[in-house]
Amino acid sequence: MVQAEHTGPRLPLDGIRVLDLSRLVAGNMTSVVLADFGADVIKVEHPQRGDDLRRWSEDGVETWWKVYGRNKRSLALDLKDAEALKSLKRMAASSQVLIENFVPGKLEELGLGVDVLHALNPKLVVVRVSGWGQTGPYRHRPGFGTLVEAMSGFAHLNGFADRPPVLPPLAMADMYAGLYGAFGTLAALRVVEGGGQGQVVDVSLFESMYSTIASEAVKFAATGQGSQRQGNQAVNTAPRNIYACADGKYLALSASVQTMFERLARTIDRAELIDDARFVTNEARVRHCDALNAILEEYFARAPLEENLAAMEAAGVTVAPVLTAGDLIGHPYAEGRGLFDLSCEADMEHCPLPAAVPRLSQTPGRLRRSAPRLGEHTEEILAAGSRGEEGGDV
Repeated sequence: MVQAEHTGPRLPLDGIRVLDLSRLVAGNMTSVVLADFGADVIKVEHPQRGDDLRRWSEDGVETWWKVYGRNKRSLALDLKDAEALKSLKRMAASSQVLIENFVPGKLEELGLGVDVLHALNPKLVVVRVSGWGQTGPYRHRPGFGTLVEAMSGFAHLNGFADRPPVLPPLAMADMYAGLYGAFGTLAALRVVEGGGQGQVVDVSLFESMYSTIASEAVKFAATGQGSQRQGNQAVNTAPRNIYACADGKYLALSASVQTMFERLARTIDRAELIDDARFVTNEARVRHCDALNAILEEYFARAPLEENLAAMEAAGVTVAPVLTAGDLIGHPYAEGRGLFDLSCEADMEHCPLPAAVPRLSQTPGRLRRSAPRLGEHTEEILAAGSRGEEGGDV
């Protein structure tokens, strides 16, 4: 496999070595964010099975692994083997971060409890990703995002009122947890940088997911009522919806501030709606959103998508087309923004990988290597360790 290694400014996390023992999405999301900004992420995988993401494929292409395995090195180790465990402990002694997402207690069973790791390396940041957290009555339960998305209140809010709750069609809880994990890692590294000790970063999928809808609990405590499913309509603003156009394509609109609603009303030649008691304030529009949506549905159904977009954009009304992820390949926005990082020359026919986010003006993250084959870097990593080297990125 050709690996693209590009020169450029020193990345913010150069010199940080991460041992990633996790599997599936949340841990990989944590480590790929760190890897994009220069951390040497060593992906520790079982020699036969590898990370489960490798088996999430389409037409033989490891679509998930290509995205979340980028910028990492693969080290094949069976942690039940005594010699392999010794090798991992040697690396932990000179690493800055270790990420795991075993069921709480499993790390200890392997002989890698936090007390053991901190005895080896007091400054090691140990990121523990789990479904329900390292403490509490659910800590030993397997934690899949689906369960968290259901129990957190998200599924209850998602979908239409006359239909059952809807789970997200993507690993939403895992993604949120991964981002929180990356932030927690950096916060803990900051403490170490200031002379402090390493600590545990306890990341639960449940708390990560719940944080996005926590205002619902405040609403219930204040009013005794919670929000219900209402399709694409927001619980706190109107109009906000998706509308069908004459050509069968869809347009999304959000007019969440008063001036935007007034602009919209004038653009559709219905200025009288501005003073209509049903729509005069945002709170009134939320109460009467069905009537407002009926007006907008009738308007947008008259013309094809591009004509509607042009009319709204000319008037400064906030709209966008409903696209698929594939539509963005070659899209003017993607091209102008550099949405995809195509600097990796390996396997280019399947390599429209996302550019690192967020964008740093002086030291942006970048794609340095494509996702590795299982165990691709085992020899070089172990050889560097046997020579007493820290095994930095090569």
